[in-house]
Formats: sequence, structure tokens, C-alpha cells
Amino acid sequence: MTDNLMTLRDLRVQTFKERREGRLTKLPSSFYNRMNQLESQIRQVIENTKKDPTRFEKANADIRKFMDMKLELHKHRERKLTDLAREKVNGQNPNTENAHNSEIEYLVALCSVIEEHRKKTLLSKDINYIEEETKIIESESEELNIDKNKIQQPVTKTSENEKSIIEKPKITESKEVKDKEEYVKVEVLEDLPTFTGMDAKNYTLKKNEITDIPIYNARMLSDAGKVKIVKGVET
Repeated sequence: MTDNLMTLRDLRVQTFKERREGRLTKLPSSFYNRMNQLESQIRQVIENTKKDPTRFEKANADIRKFMDMKLELHKHRERKLTDLAREKVNGQNPNTENAHNSEIEYLVALCSVIEEHRKKTLLSKDINYIEEETKIIESESEELNIDKNKIQQPVTKTSENEKSIIEKPKITESKEVKDKEEYVKVEVLEDLPTFTGMDAKNYTLKKNEITDIPIYNARMLSDAGKVKIVKGVET
């Protein structure tokens, strides 16, 4: 493609490249300006050839091809920009150099939306879960106290080890259930750079590895086609 003129063939080549490549491709800084100029040229031809059926029909066919390719190009780039935003929010430090200057604002806005969504859903759910678990623990403690008050007999002195065995089994079980519910087993489909999970731990996943990761990160990576969820949660 020249710096000053774009053709339908040029646009077709770029669209095919975007469809074929897995990551965001690099666009010349003037790409979108030249694409808009091409659209204006085709529409001007349509306006000037209304009395020439042959040329008019060809111009109409050209504008349809142009709009189809323009839509496909934007569809692929928006999907890839969304993947980049997810990786960035998950702390994977993705390479965003191929994002066009006109797409940076879109990328930043996507990151903000994902982070805000996380605050309203995941964080609030965690807080509710902790509050609910605390109530259960307090209720269990109250039941233990009531049972102790009902026993009208000399109390035998117990050791610290015996107290821990009597008082803590249900709390430990609750914690194990919570840990089990927050993670899911995945099969890694490709090598991934180190990222920080929702549990604040760092993960470096290798292709064909099967491991447990936080549910939120599993869903994000599954949507991006990086991992396959083996069992434990529905996406």
C-alpha cells in the first residue's frame, strides 16, 4: 500500500492478514485515514455515474465489498483488543505496540470496564462469602457454649491439643470447601507468560500442563482460547 492511495485490493490483503494472524497486526499510522478516503472516492463515483448503468452498478458492487471488508477488519481487531485488555487486567503484561493510535483509547476503556466489573461482582461476592462463613462459625461457637452449659458434671481438665481437636474441625472443613470452590482444573493449550491470579499468586503455565487455577482466571483464559477447563466449573 502506498502512503497516499489505498485500493480495494490493499484493504483485502490487510483484512486477510488480520483474519489469519492470531495476534494484533501492525497498521501504518495513516491506514484509517486512507481507508476513509477510499470510501469517499467510491461514493463519489456512485454519485457521478447515476446516468451510466454499467459504471453505477460496478461502483455499487465496490462499496458493498468495501463495507464487508471494513466490518470484518474491525471485528477481528476488536476481538484481539479485548483479549489484550483481559491479559493486561490479569497482570500478564501483553505487548500492545501493534495497537493503532486510534485504538489506544478503546483499549484503555476496555481495561477500565473489566476492572470495574470485577469490583462489582467478584470482590463483592468474596465479601459476602466471608460474612456468611463468619456467621456460621459464630453460630457453631454458640451451639458449643450451649451444650457445655447443659452438662452438669465435674469438668475434667483437658490439654491444649485436645481443645484444638474438639473446637476446630468444622472451621477447617469450611476453609477446605471454600478453597475447593475457588479453583478449577485446566489443561493449558499453549505456553503463557507469568500472570498474577485472583488469589494474588503468580502462575507460569506451560503447554499440555494440567493444573488448578482461580476460577476467574480460568474463565478469562478459556474465553481467549489459552486453556481448556477440565472440570469443576461451567463457562
